[in-house]
Amino acid sequence: MPAPFKKGDTIIAIFFLLPIIIFLSALFFYPLFQVLWLSFTSFSSFKGPQRFVGLENYLKAIGSPILGIVLRNTIILTFFVVFVDFLVGLGIALLLNEKFKGRDIIRALIVLPWAMPGVVAAYLWKFMFNPELGLLNAFLLSIGAIKGCVAWLDNPTTAMIALITSYVWKGSPFMIIMYLAALQTVPEEMLDAAVIDGAGFWQKLRYIILPHISPIINITILLATFWTFNYFELVWVMTGGGPYESTQIFPTYIYQSAFLWRDFSLASVFAVFDSLLLIIFGITFILVRKVRF
Repeated sequence: MPAPFKKGDTIIAIFFLLPIIIFLSALFFYPLFQVLWLSFTSFSSFKGPQRFVGLENYLKAIGSPILGIVLRNTIILTFFVVFVDFLVGLGIALLLNEKFKGRDIIRALIVLPWAMPGVVAAYLWKFMFNPELGLLNAFLLSIGAIKGCVAWLDNPTTAMIALITSYVWKGSPFMIIMYLAALQTVPEEMLDAAVIDGAGFWQKLRYIILPHISPIINITILLATFWTFNYFELVWVMTGGGPYESTQIFPTYIYQSAFLWRDFSLASVFAVFDSLLLIIFGITFILVRKVRF
């Protein structure tokens, strides 16, 4: 039987944990407060010394049309990526949960896109959508679907579709793995009993499988939303936020403002907006998930 935990042991534990708690707190809160402070100043390498300007930066950002463009693109990209990720992830997980020859090999290979570095994946898809050398145009030309080379990343509509496709390819393996693991916990007895009662695939999916794995679905959707909302590499490498700001999202615009235009105050304002939106979404999601699936 373990010895009782004494008050002195608590003090010793706090003593040993205090340095790492202080370090991690400083590592988290210092950049946070620094960004918040910069958003209230005129800090730019082109504007002279730093000075406090209050809400001036926020008012300029709210009155600028770029905020609406960035917000719209970020929401559109995040919504469609997470939605398609969920459908693809659940569908493939259900297939891989069945027994067939070569299943273990496919399960191992399905992880590769997720494990690939974001920059490498971005250049891979940028080459795929290349108008002259890309494999997509070569395939479509070979089957007669198009008559000439299409510049997918130079058109506002097709550029967003191309980004969503690359995002889904990169992120869906995470959902596949999570859902496949969750499906292993669904009791076989319940599924067998449903079959005896005459339930088909869709009835089993709706009334047994989805309710049973709903906690995992909630977690994966929340994580995928946060990751997609702030994912930078694919957009920056493939389109750089263009053409005509049609794929400009919060991470790319923050990067441009800070490191290309040297306007750190503007970048901080958009970083604050980005964080507030994620906080609002997180709180809303926590409240909504209390509703029965």
